[in-house]
Amino acid sequence: MKKFLFLISVILLASACDNEPEKQPEMQVAEKVADSILVYQGDFISVGKSAVLKGDKFIYQVKMDSVASQLTDSLNAFKKDENSIVPIKVKGQVKDNVKAEGYSKLIEITEVLEIMAKPITENE
Repeated sequence: MKKFLFLISVILLASACDNEPEKQPEMQVAEKVADSILVYQGDFISVGKSAVLKGDKFIYQVKMDSVASQLTDSLNAFKKDENSIVPIKVKGQVKDNVKAEGYSKLIEITEVLEIMAKPITENE
């Protein structure tokens, strides 16, 4: 009888032990997506149908879409000649330039914030 009780107690003890490691509750981490539309300030240089935005620490080729074309047209009042440099402040998104030509980074201008040059008058 003692062997029987001993055997029952060992079986109960073994079945009562939880051999599975306790799972820690998973921490849900909210991914922070950086706002890719930032403000850039630099010199807008346009030659023909291409343009470049040059800042203190960057040079980006400008994606010539409708916003960039409107900007180029509106800068004619600020240019002394066709190849003039005009300081501007814009909002845009910088991407890798998938084309092999030009600069390695491409900026897509989403909004023109400020043209930091004085318009050229006819006297100048």
